[in-house]
Amino acid sequence: MLTKNVVGNQIKALRLEKGLSQDEFGAPVNLSRSAVSQIEGGVMYPSLETIDKIVKYYSTSWDSLVGNPKRQKPLETLPSPGRTLVTTVDKSGRDNIVLVPIKAQAGYLQGAQQPEYIEHLPTFWLPGLNHGTFRAFEVSGYSMLADRAGFFPGDIVVGEYVEKLEEIKDGFVYILVNNAQEVDNIVLKRCLNYLDKGGLIICKSDNKDPQYPTFPIPVENIKEVWKFKIKLTRQAPEPSGLYERINALEGDMVLLKEQLKKS
Repeated sequence: MLTKNVVGNQIKALRLEKGLSQDEFGAPVNLSRSAVSQIEGGVMYPSLETIDKIVKYYSTSWDSLVGNPKRQKPLETLPSPGRTLVTTVDKSGRDNIVLVPIKAQAGYLQGAQQPEYIEHLPTFWLPGLNHGTFRAFEVSGYSMLADRAGFFPGDIVVGEYVEKLEEIKDGFVYILVNNAQEVDNIVLKRCLNYLDKGGLIICKSDNKDPQYPTFPIPVENIKEVWKFKIKLTRQAPEPSGLYERINALEGDMVLLKEQLKKS
């Protein structure tokens, strides 16, 4: 299980193997002593850039740092999320889009393979989504909202089922169903595919607030992956600055006309 403690212990073991103090270990990779201490203590994850610097400077590997030194299978043979995908169809035999609202998400990890669970969830259909298997999830929180753009709480995101983890592309948004510790079972994130660097999918938030840090999910903890396709939202887009200026100009013209009439 790739927790902060696992990563911290691996980095601490590397430092002790090299016979270095925290100051000495951190200096070549631009880490302060306090940062090294927090990483080793399981308080925070090192950034991707930091891990890469450590790997290169200390001639180690991603596998050794993320706690997978005994991986037996080559990455290209890693299984895709191995679960039976339960779906429903409408009266015409067309696949429904099953909606997993926030109140149902706590039980989705176990219930997704139970037909009776899926059958009790809301369903709908959207034109244009005719080829593929789709599922919808209700968004909670603000981690994927940046500068009033992105995904608002209560939005519905529709994702297309991803059969193989190798198909995850860097920078795209995915819904990951997982049983990893310290993260929610259903996460909406922008992903980086690090399967060849330790068997990880790196999850990034569009919201850069420190309360939404980047974190990894090991491949063995991922149960389903859905690639974002469509968003349904109740949020009306805010007027742009140009639109506001045009509105103000139009208002001034109306006022000017009224003043001319009176004169």
